[in-house]
Amino acid sequence: MTRLTNVVVAGGDATAAVARVEMLGPAGYAGHAVSNGLDVPAYVSERQPDIVLLEGGFDDVDAFEVVRRLKRDPGSRHIPIVMLNAAATPQAHREGLESGLDDMIAAGAADDIVLARLRPFVRLSTMYAECIDRVATAAEFRVEVALDAIHEVAPTRCRVLFVGTDSPAVASAAQALSQSEFDIIRETQPIAARDRLGTETFDAAVIAVDQNEDMARAYFLCGHIRNTINLFNLPVLIASANQSGLHDDTPYRQGASMALPLSGGGESLANALRFLVRRQRLRWNLHGPLTATLQKNSQDSLNGLYNEAFLRAHLSRILESGAKRQGIVSLVVFSLLNVAYLREQYGRRVATQLMQQVADRICAMVRVEDIAARLNPSTICAMFPDAEPGDAARACERITDGLQSTQFDIGDSKTRFVWAQSGIASAERGDTADSLIARARDMLAWT
Repeated sequence: MTRLTNVVVAGGDATAAVARVEMLGPAGYAGHAVSNGLDVPAYVSERQPDIVLLEGGFDDVDAFEVVRRLKRDPGSRHIPIVMLNAAATPQAHREGLESGLDDMIAAGAADDIVLARLRPFVRLSTMYAECIDRVATAAEFRVEVALDAIHEVAPTRCRVLFVGTDSPAVASAAQALSQSEFDIIRETQPIAARDRLGTETFDAAVIAVDQNEDMARAYFLCGHIRNTINLFNLPVLIASANQSGLHDDTPYRQGASMALPLSGGGESLANALRFLVRRQRLRWNLHGPLTATLQKNSQDSLNGLYNEAFLRAHLSRILESGAKRQGIVSLVVFSLLNVAYLREQYGRRVATQLMQQVADRICAMVRVEDIAARLNPSTICAMFPDAEPGDAARACERITDGLQSTQFDIGDSKTRFVWAQSGIASAERGDTADSLIARARDMLAWT
């Protein structure tokens, strides 16, 4: 079963909207074109797509008014809205931010850039759907979680790490940002910036690339951020004076959240940061309710993960709701083969302590929208909503490598490695929680 991201493409030019739907299809999007702006709010509220993409303006209503109506409607305010705008000027960005728009892309951007900019909103939609479903499952276990504040983003000052040389163009951009609502912390060297990211907390990072620089230093820092567990969600804006590196999706594949010309000016960079920070805070709004579902009634008493009963109940709900919205779910089962030996050799307390550390390690390597649960004393299952088999396989490899390269403390100054087997299964039509878990267990193999 393939996951199709449902997108409504709306624009006054029906031909352009249909062409955009056709462009998105091979990338895994099921598109629906709408050309009458006044029809968009009702159409979106009924269809509940993952994303709304506004392809230019409308003849019958202002495009920003469409955004405002969608964001006022409780039935659609959670759906990310991205606009392709021919102007994409600072004034248009300001109006977009005020209307509730989630991102604005300059019309004419390359298709791979459009896809790269849409990708984070697919994840945001996944997080929202998982949050609603998980809170509903938690209620079955007498765990009540409030959802009343998940759409609100209060305006606050942002702490931004600005990395770039002292050249006039770069210094001017940093100065312009510091005059907005951002507290700018300057670093001129990527190594120093990397070290600072390890000891301080930031809302976003800006990496400025001067005319005489290549993008290698920016990509080095992006790679570090995306491969560091407590940093990989940090918004990263690359602002480059060398526009030759901005014509395709290379910066996004290297880890940038957004890539813009440095010559656009401080206001353009500030507006881009506002879009990025707001998206990050919407994620954090969902983070709270998602983590709040893990309480005594839903928790395994030995290692603090979700218990097996919660996993099975929630997986049943996900399979049912996923069938309705063409979703998909993948499971990875991790079996720790030497836990039984350690239990016999050192006792139950040591084995329990080891599994607690393994559980903590797995939780640090999965997303907040994923679930990790204990199936038995030496087996842990991770559930990945809306994850294709390839994505689940990559997550499995990353987690298994992390487990097998870690020396776990078993007390008395002793450490031990774990021997892991893993099995992966993705939902198929007609699957139940029991059949999907059983198939993942059947796939257990050495990694």
